[in-house]
Amino acid sequence: MTRVTLRSGVFGDGVSLGAGAALNGLFAYGFLLVGSRSFGVAFAPVSSVWSVWALTAAAVTVPTHHSVLRRAVSQGQSTHLRSLLVPAIGAGLVVSMATWPFRSHLFSTWSLIPPLVCGALVPAAALLGWWRGSLSSEGRYGRVGVNLAMEGGVRLGTALVLIALNAPPVALALAILSGYLPTMVTLAASRAGWRSEVAIPEVAIPEVAIPEVELLERPQANELTDAAFSAGVVAVALAVQVAQTVPVLSTSARATRADVVGLFNLIAIGRVPLLIGGAALFRLTHWLSEGAPNERALRARSMVGWASAPVLVLSAGAGALLGPPLLPVLFGPTSQTSSTLAALVGAASAAALLATAGAVVLAVQHQGWRLMWWSVASVGVGATVALGVPADVAVRGASGYLTVTLLLLAGALLISPGARDLPTAEPGSTVPPVAAGGDGNTRRVDP
Repeated sequence: MTRVTLRSGVFGDGVSLGAGAALNGLFAYGFLLVGSRSFGVAFAPVSSVWSVWALTAAAVTVPTHHSVLRRAVSQGQSTHLRSLLVPAIGAGLVVSMATWPFRSHLFSTWSLIPPLVCGALVPAAALLGWWRGSLSSEGRYGRVGVNLAMEGGVRLGTALVLIALNAPPVALALAILSGYLPTMVTLAASRAGWRSEVAIPEVAIPEVAIPEVELLERPQANELTDAAFSAGVVAVALAVQVAQTVPVLSTSARATRADVVGLFNLIAIGRVPLLIGGAALFRLTHWLSEGAPNERALRARSMVGWASAPVLVLSAGAGALLGPPLLPVLFGPTSQTSSTLAALVGAASAAALLATAGAVVLAVQHQGWRLMWWSVASVGVGATVALGVPADVAVRGASGYLTVTLLLLAGALLISPGARDLPTAEPGSTVPPVAAGGDGNTRRVDP
C-alpha cells in the first residue's frame, strides 16, 4: 500500500505554513487599517461582520480542518463535502434570519448586506476547512500556506478596489466574504479536471526489508468520534476567542483612554503568533494520527508541559519590553500601553497557543467532550477575575484573558484519558492507507 508520512516529525515543513499564516495576519491588519482610516466610525458595521467572521473561523474552519485531516490520516477515510455543507447552509440561514430583524442594533445599519454576509460565512467557513483539511491529509502543506496568504490578500485587495470605487462603507462586508473566492475557484477547477499534477522525481532508495509491526488499533470511524474530536477543538478555540473579545467589549465604554485602545491593539498583535503557531498545529494533528496515537500523544503532552513555564515567562518579558515602544509605531501615537498590560497580554497569547496544542492532543485521544465543560468553566472564572481584580479597567480585562488561557492550558495538561478510552493492541492490526501527496513535504513509502 502507499502511505504518506511526515518527513520532519511534529513540525515538518513549518516554513510555508508559517509564512502563509503571517501574510494572512498582515493582510487582516491591513484590511482593518484601510477600512477604519477610510471611513472612521462608519466602518462599525464592517467591524461587527468581522467579529462574526472571527467566530466562524474559530468554530467552523479550524475544527473542520483538524477533523478532516485526522479522519483521513488515522482511519483512511475521506469526509464528503456534502455532509458538511448541508448542515452549514442550514446554520447560515438561521444566522441570517436571526440577525435580520435586529440588524440596526447589531450592525448599526438597516442595510441587508451584513446579515446576508454573516449567513454566507458559515458554509464558506465549512468549505474552507474541508479544503484545507483535504490538502493537509495529502501532505500538500505548501498549498495550504498559499491558500492562507491568498485568503487575506484577496480580502484586502477587494477592499482597496471598493474604496477606490467610492463604494459605501457597508460594502466592505462583501470584501470579507471575498476571502473565500480562491478556495472556491481552486475547488471548481480541480473538480473540472484542470488541476495540474506535480511530477515528483523518482529517487533510487535501497530496498530494505521492513518487518511487520503490530500497531495499536485505531478507533473505528463513526460520527460520535468525529463529533467528540471537533467538540474539543471548537470548545478551546471559542474560549480563546471569547477571552480575546470580552476584554475589549468591557472596556469599550472608555475607548477614549489610551490604555484601553492599547489593550485592543495589544490583543490584535497577540493574534499574529497565534495564527502562525496555529498553522503548525495541523502538522501536529497529522503526526499524532499517523502512528501509535497514545505514545505520540504522551510525547506531545510532555513537550507542551515542559515548554509551558519558560514560554510563558519569555512571552511576558517580550511583551513588557516590546509592547510600550512598538504600539505607537504600529498604531499611531494615540495607542499607548504599560509594561504590565503588555506582559499580561503576551503571556495570555502564549498560553492560548499552548492550550490549543494541548487540546489537539486530547481531542486525538477522544477527550473532546471533557474539554467542552472545562472551557465553559474557564470562561466563567476568567469573567469573574476580570470583574473582581482591583485594578484599572484595561488591566482587569487583560487579567481575565490570561486567566482563561491559563485554565485552558491546565485542563489540557491535567485531563487524561481513562484506561477504557485507550486503544488496545490486537495482533495483525495494521494502519489503514491514506492518500499520497506532494509539494515536497512528505515522502512516499511503498512497502
